[in-house]
Amino acid sequence: MRRKAWLTFGLTLIILFSVTGCQTNAPENIDLQKTVTAAQLRAMVKTKSKYYYVGFDRRLEPSEDVKMYVPLLHYLERKTGYKFRLRVFPQDADIAREMEQKQIQFAIIGPVSLLRAEKYGVKSLVMGITAKGISRYRAMIVTQPGSSIKTIRDLRGRTLAFGSRTSTQGYLIPRIMLAQAGLDLGDLASFESFQSHADAANAVLSGRFAAAALQDTLAEKLAAEGLVKIVATSAYYPCSGVSVTPGVDPAVAAAVRQALLDFEPQGKDRKGLYQWNNSEMPKGFAKVEGDPYAVLRPWAQRFGLLNG
Repeated sequence: MRRKAWLTFGLTLIILFSVTGCQTNAPENIDLQKTVTAAQLRAMVKTKSKYYYVGFDRRLEPSEDVKMYVPLLHYLERKTGYKFRLRVFPQDADIAREMEQKQIQFAIIGPVSLLRAEKYGVKSLVMGITAKGISRYRAMIVTQPGSSIKTIRDLRGRTLAFGSRTSTQGYLIPRIMLAQAGLDLGDLASFESFQSHADAANAVLSGRFAAAALQDTLAEKLAAEGLVKIVATSAYYPCSGVSVTPGVDPAVAAAVRQALLDFEPQGKDRKGLYQWNNSEMPKGFAKVEGDPYAVLRPWAQRFGLLNG
């Protein structure tokens, strides 16, 4: 019975490592007609490389996010010698909690998710560099081109599509914009939070909502195509980056940090990337100086985004 149990475990293990993908070495071919001893199975388990799992905040369609981030993990593998896997969570998953539970060791996340995860000991490793060459970005409010909405104050009594409540550009910064204009959620006819910037954009493009809160790059792209009109632009705030959970070997974290700082997506590391210009760090990554997210922390607290 013990030998049979080990054989069953071995078959399960082989299937698992065959379907997870992103593995650089082809799995060993094993003749299932032959006997696999317990000692051989133990050796197989022992020699499997350790993987570090990486999560991310949703920005575009999940499939597009995955295609964009997987080449970055391949780059990290080449530069550091460690193995990485991308982990995709359900729409309602709390990535801060997933980090607390060690489901992932690294995360490509925005300031809100990082601020929510701070209580679990999560630290910012690097910050993204935007197309403007800075580590700050903005949010914008857009409407259909022919809308009567001309300023953010015209949103009173109208409908507004937000991004996810954990989105900095899609929710937190637009809430700051509304507050600074003397508006609160109660002043809107209705509002809804969508899972991605793309979903929020589609909500206004389809006419289901009068306006949408979007990241600046997407809003500017849609405006340049004549699909939307930008009616409000925020101030600049610190942008997204890569964070690390406590418990990760400091040597591993340091290697990942240096590899990200060395990453040149518009230069020597461009080959193999997938639409990296659509990311929030199109020009790579920069060092974290001081406490860049201090300006957002009280606002996130005020809007109840750090609870849970």
